[in-house]
Amino acid sequence: MSESTVIANQKTIVNNQKTILANQATLRANQTTIKKNQAAILKNQSSILKNQGALDTIIKNQKEILARLK
Repeated sequence: MSESTVIANQKTIVNNQKTILANQATLRANQTTIKKNQAAILKNQSSILKNQGALDTIIKNQKEILARLK
């Protein structure tokens, strides 16, 4: 293998290592975003359950009102 080929391969290795480091940084940022999104989803699910409970109460109250009107 010629010296120029070895140098070219070493440059390629260095560039690949830089790309790997950049990709790792991106993955860490994405993991942070995913964790934040998961927390937001859990909060939204909690709100949805509360709203469903409120809707159930409204429906129950409407049924009671309708029964009294008959």
